[in-house]
Parts: sequence; structure tokens; C-alpha cells
Amino acid sequence: MYRTLQIKLDRSNALIQTARIWNAACQDVIDYGFAAHDYNKTRLNRATYKDLREKYPTLPSALLQTARDQASDMLKRLRFKTKPFKKPLGAVRFDIRTMKVFLESGYCKLTTAFGRLRYDFQLPEYYKRYVGWKVTNAQLKITKNACYLNVQVEQPDPEPITGDRRLGVDLGINNIAVCSDNTFWESGHVKAVKGKCQYLRSKLQSKGTRSAKRKLQKLSGRERRFQKDVNHQIANWIVSKPYDIIALEDLTNIRNGNKNKKLGKWSFAELRSFVEYKAMAIGKNVITIDPRYTSQTCSRCGYQHKNNRIGRIFKCKSCGFQIDADLNASRNIATFSRSD
Repeated sequence: MYRTLQIKLDRSNALIQTARIWNAACQDVIDYGFAAHDYNKTRLNRATYKDLREKYPTLPSALLQTARDQASDMLKRLRFKTKPFKKPLGAVRFDIRTMKVFLESGYCKLTTAFGRLRYDFQLPEYYKRYVGWKVTNAQLKITKNACYLNVQVEQPDPEPITGDRRLGVDLGINNIAVCSDNTFWESGHVKAVKGKCQYLRSKLQSKGTRSAKRKLQKLSGRERRFQKDVNHQIANWIVSKPYDIIALEDLTNIRNGNKNKKLGKWSFAELRSFVEYKAMAIGKNVITIDPRYTSQTCSRCGYQHKNNRIGRIFKCKSCGFQIDADLNASRNIATFSRSD
């Protein structure tokens, strides 16, 4: 399994100039590959390497190879439908030949246009759990105030848990997550924050000034970070429960059916991805089921009817069983997953 660690470095002129040269070389390979309609790395290298070495003499050969690989991947991804473009300070790719990261000691060595340079960093407490993992590659991203090295680390997947205790999780509007063990993650706070953001967005959009547009961008970033943080909290809450298998509905269907204005753009797909990778890290399994009829079926007797659910209450027309509708659905998700 893989994780990406974002490490903050001091913003140095050596890194900035290396990024400019590296991105220029990458763009030259893109230009050639797009014109030749070719993204094969071997052919791109054969056709461009000599000229690029002469054009960018300070760029080490190993970095030139990563620039070529980046260009090849971008051409392949777009399939020549449009021409890729690298910004002057776009991300720089490093591999095991061009960088060495010492997580435990708090420093890294990067190959630059000015030689192999050392950069110290403060490893966040949260990342110390990955100190013993193998470093595979990294990307350097440059902002106005700092440089960030996104380091990818890996280690073998843990042995999967063999038990069959199943937790059903229903995701929706009134409660973002309801588990079959009778626990709820309510959406009241989330709706309040999202509602406030929508109100501010409408006010700023009505002004239409340059200042308002800048504030809109900041608001969008703040809202996105809030959503991501809440999804992390919910995923941790779900995965920490004493169950071996976590059963989720098909989140695409849930998102398409979500008509609540304050929660309509909530990323359930992101939440699912968080649950999956956090569960995998401790050997738990995540499965998905067809969401049809989970809200119409009685979790006690199995009777199915569209009138069983009225709003937020589920009342079985056959046995009279009454329960919160989302909780009933989560119990069905756990039960349905056993029959797959």
C-alpha cells in the first residue's frame, strides 16, 4: 500500500531555477511528441536527449529522464486530443536516482541544476508512523511562500482479517453516515457550515468585482478543506469500529439522488476512498452493494414495499416494525452483503 507525505521545504532559488529548467525541458519533449504523434519513452529519448543536453547543460541527465517520463505520461493520458502544457513552476518529478529522503533524520538530498543539495525539514508528528516505510518517488511543488515535497512511501499490505463481522453503512442527507450498530454521524453541523458558505458565495457572486472573485477562490478552498477534514473524521470513525467487513452502498447512486441544497455537492466518493484505504491499512475489507430496495425492505422480517418508508421513519406494513429509516437501511446493507 502507498501513502503520500507532504513535506514543507524552504523556498530556495536553487529549487525555483531547477523547476524552471526542468519544466522547459519537459515542454520541449511534449512539443516533439505531440508533433510526431508519439508518446513512447524510448523513441522520445532517442529523438530529444542529445538536443536537450546541449540546450540545458546544467540539468543533470537523471532529471532530464524524469522530465521525459513526465512528458510521455501527459501525452499518453490526453491521447493527442489536446496539447499538454507545463507551467514554468509546475511540479517536478523525482525518482530514487534524483532524491534521497531521510524521514527519521528530517532532511532530504535533491538533485538540482546546481548539484546535489541538502534540505532540512520538520516531519509532522502524524507522519512519523511512516518512518520505516520505503520511499519510492516524490514531486516538488512550488508556491508563493514555500516548496513542498510530496513523498510517496510504500510497504506491503497487511494480512487481511478473516472474520465475518459485518458493518452496514448508509450514507445520505439527514445523516451523513448511519451504521448498523445503531450509531449516527449527523449532518447538522455540516449543513450549517455549507449553508453559510453558500450564503457568502451568493453575496460575492452578486458583486462581481475582482476582489470578490479572489474571496470566492479563498472561500472555495476553505469549504473544500472543511469537507475533506470531515470525511477523514467519518472514515476514521467507521473503520475504528470492531468489525471485519464494512459494507457500503454504491455511492454514485447516492450522490445522484442527493437533492439537498446544503449537502448536494458533498463528496461521498471521497468518503468511500478514505474508508477503503484506511480499512486496507489494518486488514479490513470494504465491499459495495446494490442500493436498490435497502430503504423499502424491513430489516426484521424482510417484507418489501415502497410505502414502508415515510420520510425519516420506516414502518413495516407486514410486521409493524418501526425504526429510523436510515438505521433500517444500514441493517439491510449489512444483511444484503452476506447474500452476495
